[in-house]
Amino acid sequence: MSAEKEIVNYWYNKRGFFTINNIKTSNNKDCGILALKFDDDGTSEMLHTEVSCSITSNISDAKGIDKSIRNIVDEKFGDRAIAAAIRGCTKQLSAQKSIIKKIIILGAFPKSRREEIIKRFNENEVEVIEFDSILYDVLENLDTQYYKNDIIRTLQLTKFLLLTEPNRLSKLLVNEAFSSNSRKEFLSSMLDNEDIIKEFKKTNSERLGAILKSSNMKPKELAEMVEKNVLNKRTRKMFLSSLMEQEKSRKILSKNNKVRKKNMALGKFF
Repeated sequence: MSAEKEIVNYWYNKRGFFTINNIKTSNNKDCGILALKFDDDGTSEMLHTEVSCSITSNISDAKGIDKSIRNIVDEKFGDRAIAAAIRGCTKQLSAQKSIIKKIIILGAFPKSRREEIIKRFNENEVEVIEFDSILYDVLENLDTQYYKNDIIRTLQLTKFLLLTEPNRLSKLLVNEAFSSNSRKEFLSSMLDNEDIIKEFKKTNSERLGAILKSSNMKPKELAEMVEKNVLNKRTRKMFLSSLMEQEKSRKILSKNNKVRKKNMALGKFF
């Protein structure tokens, strides 16, 4: 099996499904994965799953998106030979109450049209699962036991030997494979985490200053942010006093006072 199918197969197994792989049709087409879940009454769930996981999107982001989806559905689920092969695998099962659900697992596709793509597949009675969510779930739940499956073992090594190294992880995140928007989303999601925010207590003033300087905040916005979100009644007076002790702030204040004196009304001199 391909790497992506190995991961999907492992994911189904961990969720309590028995899986049948490498099902071939009479004309040697691949039928994807048949995932079965059993209970005391027989088969409770039957999922015919097709994996279409490319790194670059294989779904058009143009006006022909409906046609692209229709073609995928016809090729993966509408083919008579595929339907016959799936029926052949399930005819011995006591699953009269169960319907074979159609699942498509997608890799890259236009995120700007995500909702539309999912809706179009649903209209064709096909449920969409995004491969990155499966990959995340597998990685998150991997432990340190030894895995004989080479694909899962590779994920385990990646998780525990690479992703735990902050320096290497940060280098990966600034890699050219990540767009500017992806990095912004990553940072935003990190800053939504309370544990990450707590780590800023250990951040030195130089680094924090560099972050604020790079934020392109206007002076007024910065002042409002400090006033509303940082200072309280106790610290506000201390902050203003400390600010006035800075040499540059004193020079600016002194200069403003001189300007005010020069612009005094004539009546002040009489």
